Amino acid sequence: MPVTATPPPTAAPPAPPGAAPGILSAARVVSACILLSRILGLARDVLLAGLFGGGRVNDAFVLATLVPNLFRRFFGEGALTAAFIPAYSDILANRPREEADRFARSAMTLLALFLGLLSAGGMGICGVLSRTLADDKGRLVADLLVVLMPYMPLICLVALVTGILNVHRHFLLPALASSVLNVFEIAAFFAVGWFAATEEGKARVIAWSITAAGLGQLLLQIPALRAHKVPLAPLPRWEPGVGRVLAGMAPMTFGIAVFQINVLVDNAVAEAFVPGDGAVSALYFANRLFNFPIALIGIAIAQAAFPEFAEAFAKGKREELSSSLAKSFRMVLVLAIPASVGLGVLSAPIIRMIFEHGSFTPAMTARSAAVLAFYGIGTWAACSQHVLTRAFFAARDPKTPAVVGACTVALNAALNLVLVRFLAEAGLALATSITAALQLAVLAALLRRRVPGVRWAPVLAWGVRPVLASAAMAAAAWGLLRALPDRPLLQGLLPVAAGAAVSFAAAVLLRIPEARDVFAFRRRRR
Repeated sequence: MPVTATPPPTAAPPAPPGAAPGILSAARVVSACILLSRILGLARDVLLAGLFGGGRVNDAFVLATLVPNLFRRFFGEGALTAAFIPAYSDILANRPREEADRFARSAMTLLALFLGLLSAGGMGICGVLSRTLADDKGRLVADLLVVLMPYMPLICLVALVTGILNVHRHFLLPALASSVLNVFEIAAFFAVGWFAATEEGKARVIAWSITAAGLGQLLLQIPALRAHKVPLAPLPRWEPGVGRVLAGMAPMTFGIAVFQINVLVDNAVAEAFVPGDGAVSALYFANRLFNFPIALIGIAIAQAAFPEFAEAFAKGKREELSSSLAKSFRMVLVLAIPASVGLGVLSAPIIRMIFEHGSFTPAMTARSAAVLAFYGIGTWAACSQHVLTRAFFAARDPKTPAVVGACTVALNAALNLVLVRFLAEAGLALATSITAALQLAVLAALLRRRVPGVRWAPVLAWGVRPVLASAAMAAAAWGLLRALPDRPLLQGLLPVAAGAAVSFAAAVLLRIPEARDVFAFRRRRR
């Protein structure tokens, strides 16, 4: 998995290789790092389930971490880099390198100052709420947010640095940043008993580990910045182009993070409308597994493809942009459709194998598995959205995803209020999947107007083949699950492995070239 490690020329970034091989090579780097992060994240969630189960403290911890997680996904996985990369690419390609360096320094400095002040204000508000709220759970949420607020400016700086390095075709260290967060949290779980005796105190210690991880994530990027000769000295001055980035972040934030806003709405409705404790925890544990393929497939491929989208549009190569977009979309679907089917069919044994121990009961397994099965329905759409949204951003059109996103947020909230009455927290997952599929369909239709060369009919016709491969996978996995003895490890691992093998074999038999591309371990020659 090659990674560009040499500094680029002073006047312009290095020219990428062919679109498809370049995307594949970068996607493999990003995907491998995300896989490492998700494995570590899964280990962290196993520890969380065993420590808190699905009770009041776990619900409060999940609600508090929603805020930094939303910032991380808004910025670290989308809006900031989506707004910054086209502007930085344009300056780096068409103007002197010194101007690009001043632009990057100014953006980092002004962003740090603004978000630092915003974080300080948030800490003050949460500090007051932690002492005045009547509800115990609400007070704990506010108390945890006081600790977590400083993480937000740190992770936003990491996102900006990620954009700089991605333009220089360096993907390794930015992609490893999320693993740092998981390592800090896992260490906190093992050390928590030394610092706190109560569940509330342990939750605070783990929250401190998240904030400390933000600093570690930022420091990790310094060697790569130095390798590419990116200056780090602050520049508290408004350079040309910074205003365009900041102005573009607002619609991009909403457009790229609609799915995460829906998750926030889901949790709010679960807390308000599902009686007792545990609804928020069931959504959390299911969502963690749901986000595994989204990060590993959708975000990895979209992040790798976005610099090529932006460069093709900046140079007026619309056919190249259309070709890269179609290729990226097919690469997502060949992996996301089987993942979607697999989560639906095997949700119960997967949840049981991973989380059912310690304070996590069989009843919580059943609730979380129902949520995961309904999330599975929309996995393919949630993955695909990331590629389409970045195509809009590359085409300098952040408003369309924002408008579509506003409509789908409203639709998701309405569906939540209806479906929660019939399916409890599982109905919220179904509402999210429905709105994800509808949003994808609308974005695909509107993208044809912005990039006229895009044709979806061949992609839809091609999509029948991964659907057939996924059907074969589901049949094999379900049949094996029914034949296995009632042992969590066997029922969790073997059907997943068998299903993946059958899916890949079926893809090869159906002559799906993207399957061979994705799993190739060397770069194809042009």
